[in-house]
Amino acid sequence: MERRRLGGTDLELSVIGLGTWVFGGRWGGADDADSAAACHAALDAGVNWIDTADIYGQGRAERIVGAVVRERRDEVIVATKGGVAWELGEGGLRIWREASADYLRTSLERSLRALGMDSVDLYQVHWPVSGVPAEETIGALLDMRREGKIRAIGVSNYHLADLEAAGAVAQIDSYQPGYHLMRREIEAAELPWCREHGVGVIAYGPLAHGLLTGKMTAATRFAADDWRASSELFADDAFPERIAVVEELTALAGASGRPGGVAELAVAWVLRRPEVTSAIIGARSAEQARANVALAGAPLTADEEREIEAVLARHPAASRPYGHGEPPDPAAEV
Repeated sequence: MERRRLGGTDLELSVIGLGTWVFGGRWGGADDADSAAACHAALDAGVNWIDTADIYGQGRAERIVGAVVRERRDEVIVATKGGVAWELGEGGLRIWREASADYLRTSLERSLRALGMDSVDLYQVHWPVSGVPAEETIGALLDMRREGKIRAIGVSNYHLADLEAAGAVAQIDSYQPGYHLMRREIEAAELPWCREHGVGVIAYGPLAHGLLTGKMTAATRFAADDWRASSELFADDAFPERIAVVEELTALAGASGRPGGVAELAVAWVLRRPEVTSAIIGARSAEQARANVALAGAPLTADEEREIEAVLARHPAASRPYGHGEPPDPAAEV
């Protein structure tokens, strides 16, 4: 599989990375043995990096990843995130965002214990937190790097002002945003900023959380405990128009001879941007992991890009902003 260098680091990432949000029990969850099998299958098929976070099952995903990685440490780049805090009390599990230096240090130490590792390759601030200065947040990561506990510094879910503030403190190595055919806001400012400042981009959600697999219809509904049931991407009045886009793109993928269908087309579209180092795709089984790897097909052609833009232009509501920046649940987005 093609590999691309992450920003100015010496890390070369496969253009598809394995996401592990589902390992923690969210979005229907996955059996731990199946999750481990997904990791091994992805690595066997050419993926060389895994993205996780301490909040994914409150350490559960990291424990699964760690057990796999310790068997094959020389083969795997490990990225994790900190910055979503939790506590279990009488009222159940409470989750909130936290980016103070003390918390991030606690979070990293907890992640290292869960992974069973002395250091990680990439450590990312999961969300910016209003009122916590970038000097404190990024300063903590710089200290961790000086101590040899992390190799590279990343941020996730930041907007332009957050990136500018972080970049004024130190060189940022990576940026992890949500990005797909119908979620394009970062093209206006954040991607150009990353290009200008040499920051690698690792995009999550390239398949629009299942929408761009072609397996949904306008009648698709989700269980009450599935975050997509209340996400505007799936629950607002533009959902049927988004399905229409997927149907047209499915036809385009067929005409282009893409064996992975609309999903392959969607991944190629994300990877067309020179700023994008890799696309993160989750899997709950070995079979899904192998199918995801197959989506790293031929680069997007100029004709395909023109056709995609024409489809989106015919359905403008499909790619309107849908409030992803502040989901009601602090852990609802990866």
